[in-house]
Amino acid sequence: MTNIFQKQWFVFFVLISFIIFQLIYSFLFPSNGQTSAWLPISQYLEKFSSESSDNFLLSKIYPLISPQYRLNSDVGHYLELGRNFSKEYFAGSPFLQRPLHPFLIFLASLPTKFFIPTSYGVIFGLSILLNFILISATVILFFFLLRKLFSLKVAWLSSLLLIFSPYVHGYINQPLAEMLMAFFVVLSCFLLHNYIQKSSVFKLVLFSLIVGIFMLGKMFFALSIFILLLAICFKRCKEGVIFLMIHLAPLFLWYLWVRQVWHIPYFVNEVQNWHFGVWFFEIFYWPWQKTFQIFVNVLPDFVTALTFSFLVIPVILSVLGFRKLPFKHKNAIYFGSLSSVFLLGLIMGAYFIRHVFLLFPIIYPTAVLGMERLNKSSIFQAIIIGIIMLISSINIYQIFNYNDFHYYLSGF
Repeated sequence: MTNIFQKQWFVFFVLISFIIFQLIYSFLFPSNGQTSAWLPISQYLEKFSSESSDNFLLSKIYPLISPQYRLNSDVGHYLELGRNFSKEYFAGSPFLQRPLHPFLIFLASLPTKFFIPTSYGVIFGLSILLNFILISATVILFFFLLRKLFSLKVAWLSSLLLIFSPYVHGYINQPLAEMLMAFFVVLSCFLLHNYIQKSSVFKLVLFSLIVGIFMLGKMFFALSIFILLLAICFKRCKEGVIFLMIHLAPLFLWYLWVRQVWHIPYFVNEVQNWHFGVWFFEIFYWPWQKTFQIFVNVLPDFVTALTFSFLVIPVILSVLGFRKLPFKHKNAIYFGSLSSVFLLGLIMGAYFIRHVFLLFPIIYPTAVLGMERLNKSSIFQAIIIGIIMLISSINIYQIFNYNDFHYYLSGF
């Protein structure tokens, strides 16, 4: 049995099969909110049924989708940009600084133009297909990375926890950039491990550019902070500075394209409308008690968001298991990961649960290690894994808002 679990064909077949199951299950039993931020698919039907091909597909597929299925309000923006990747649609778009995901959808739609009109229904279907491809690549890469760093058992169990996580269950059926971000994080871990094994100037430049390009999917600068923290910790500051400069190059080039080629105003929606990061420059004008109250709340809010993002059990097991990390500098890796997301949320002024979940490459394997430390019984471990997967497969929005948790500046 151990031999077959190591076979690549078996790994691909089982993991992809589970992902297909999760995709179907997420449409039949979706995990989404019922607030104004989540729109019934019926509100999109007029756009989706604009072509005869859409009408045919809708008649076959729509009856199979759960009546409880909702689309996140951001979906409309991604569909518009994916269908019309042009300056007219990016001008004033809240996702002006996130062109990568719409661009991938746009690229996927190019071959279809020879056969059918690129309607909203087609773009929606291509978005879901892109989600499936991205999460499949994420899980496969995650598995082989963990097998190399830990063990076959840790790789299998961690991959299953990822597939059946509340994050994947909630977003695999949404035309959003969340699956892209999961792939981005795992790919970065893979490239970072490869660079540490044998560093070179070429690898550093390539790694930095790849990270910078994926930052255009969503500016998850926690990864940048983590790499800079490692550079400081291991006294490789020169490499850290080079990484910092090069990985910002794609963002700078996109800015130049927007301003000099498209001639439209460039802005960051999170800064302009939500004031993320701005408050850091305002604390010098605030009363001391206001600043003190914010910093007192920061750590509890981060811990709460971390607990909610993984639904408690994996976090507790991770705390038990991180000391079994097979790394010489385990504290730097583990606490550096946590600190990077903590610092990003501190700068932003908010802890989004879906952002905090991107710690899964360190939380899930250490959770498996913690489970082994707690009890080596296979039956016990199977029960724990089953409970985690079961809890993660319910509509978590019936308990709390998984989309985002707390703006600790909202009261100021």
